[in-house]
Amino acid sequence: MRQTRAKKAALLAVDNLIWLLLGASVLVFSWVSPTFLTPYNAISILVREAPLGLLVIGQSFTLLTGNFDLSSESTMGFAAMVGALLASSAQAGGIGVLVNPFATILIMLAIGAVIGVINGLFITRLKMNNFIMTLAMMMLLRGATYALSPAGSVGPLPAALEWAGGGVVAQLRSVSGPTVIVPVAVVLLVALFMVAHVVTRWRPFGRSMYQVGSNRGAAFGAGVNVGRVIIAVYVVSGVTAALAGLIDAGRMDSVTPLTGENLIFPTQAAAVIGGISLFGGRGSLLGAFGGVLLWGVIDSGLTMAMVSPFWVDVVRGVVLLFAMAIDAWKVGYLRSLASRRHDEASAGGAGGPARTPAPAAAR
Repeated sequence: MRQTRAKKAALLAVDNLIWLLLGASVLVFSWVSPTFLTPYNAISILVREAPLGLLVIGQSFTLLTGNFDLSSESTMGFAAMVGALLASSAQAGGIGVLVNPFATILIMLAIGAVIGVINGLFITRLKMNNFIMTLAMMMLLRGATYALSPAGSVGPLPAALEWAGGGVVAQLRSVSGPTVIVPVAVVLLVALFMVAHVVTRWRPFGRSMYQVGSNRGAAFGAGVNVGRVIIAVYVVSGVTAALAGLIDAGRMDSVTPLTGENLIFPTQAAAVIGGISLFGGRGSLLGAFGGVLLWGVIDSGLTMAMVSPFWVDVVRGVVLLFAMAIDAWKVGYLRSLASRRHDEASAGGAGGPARTPAPAAAR
């Protein structure tokens, strides 16, 4: 009994590990630097990590179904480059057609959706491995971004195109403290994570995602259209990647062929650190949001402490390895628990009182 209670307590701690790590990191860095725990620095972290956070939303959707999307960083860069070229003047590096910025935003989001559909169709209809398919798409889109780009960056951008990443929703003034600016990027990031959390937890589509990720065969047997769910999560990943490109372009007021480059591994890491399982079917978007915050806190805190960038990567790697080890332990424990309950139910059906078997996988 004590062992069972200990394992339940350990499982509860694992499920909330991201918030324990985040709280500990904030306390440590607040002690290291007195300017760390200030509204200005908090907003700066959120603005800087907003593009990564949007990529994490899309990546979490695919991971929950037991898939990967390695192409999201290149989708981000490609959509941003196309949008900048269409909306900017020739003097700013664009092609000079000066497409309406709002129409440009719709085109960028449509590009992300089309890329998601292509990924999903190749994986579900042609049965291509999702890792290889999205890796190929990542390479294709990055090459296309370089091919389309001018010699340098494209910018400055039109004000309407720059608003999502550089605009301000409100300025909160206080009598004793400095003015706190609330950027558009932060509002979008928080709002989209809230929407994603509601969808994954309380909507039928979200339940279908967990079913597909936990047991694809059982989900199909229960009437879930597995192919449609997988295509849909890749569309979400593509659209959020395009939106990440829009925010990053607005924040920098320019787009380069390097936009989004090397973000895929931080995206995967932040999702996994936040509790999204690489094995599918487990995790929450609130935890993924915590992973984004932890990634930004570590980056900002170590920078303020004037730690070498090489050691920043070391710390990130250690945190990621720790999170993956915890996830592996959790998956193993849940599988052994489900197997033991199944054996008990089978024994009960053979000669003892009937018992209801536990679900095949816990979230």
